[in-house]
Amino acid sequence: MQTLAMTPRLAPLSDQRSLQERTYQALREALLEGQYLPGQRIFEAEIAQLLAVSRNPVREAVRRLQQDGLLEVRPRSGIYVASLPANEVEDVYRLRAALEGVAAALAAERMTTQELEELGRILRIGEREARPLRPDGSASATVARADRFHHAIHAGARSPRLSKQLELIYAQVMHFRNLTLRMPGRADAASHGHEQLYAALIKRNVAEAERVMREHVNGARAMLMQHLADVAHEAESRPVGDGLD
Repeated sequence: MQTLAMTPRLAPLSDQRSLQERTYQALREALLEGQYLPGQRIFEAEIAQLLAVSRNPVREAVRRLQQDGLLEVRPRSGIYVASLPANEVEDVYRLRAALEGVAAALAAERMTTQELEELGRILRIGEREARPLRPDGSASATVARADRFHHAIHAGARSPRLSKQLELIYAQVMHFRNLTLRMPGRADAASHGHEQLYAALIKRNVAEAERVMREHVNGARAMLMQHLADVAHEAESRPVGDGLD
């Protein structure tokens, strides 16, 4: 299944942080939001033009993002958005399930009453905004709603190191999350999982929160792996030269 790249929404920088830091944060946010697809080539000159900066801070941002695992610099080839090989997808999803389970358990212990109320508000807003997705439609709005919910839990866990690791994992699987949330029934299943998770958090049930979160992520993993297997089987079954002029 081919997915079209989003139009990058990078804009000239205007806040008071150092130019290098602002450039790094702006490009990092664009990558985490999935504005560039895995394996897509990006160009320093284009980024510099979009951000209205010179190429020096862009070059430094690329260096830092390479260390973060979000970009790949290939000698004599260029700069590419880091891509996740298909055979590693399942491992990363299993890791995500484990880490998000820990985050949910910690959040059940550490989230304040005000944070839980805000989480409930995020959940209710998501339910009101939800719209059925066409098979060929963008799932970005659905992913954004899910992200708000999950990120609130990550913040409530009060573990900066854990949050950092989850940010990097989210960047690696953003393309696949967009893919799964377009699949029939997945958006509804995700919404139901969020409701169950919120109920466990409200009850301060640590074990239940961890279990529900793990099942929630593993459900997405199972659906994705079945889809990837179906795609691979279809490709293997297609006659050589099929579809060529």
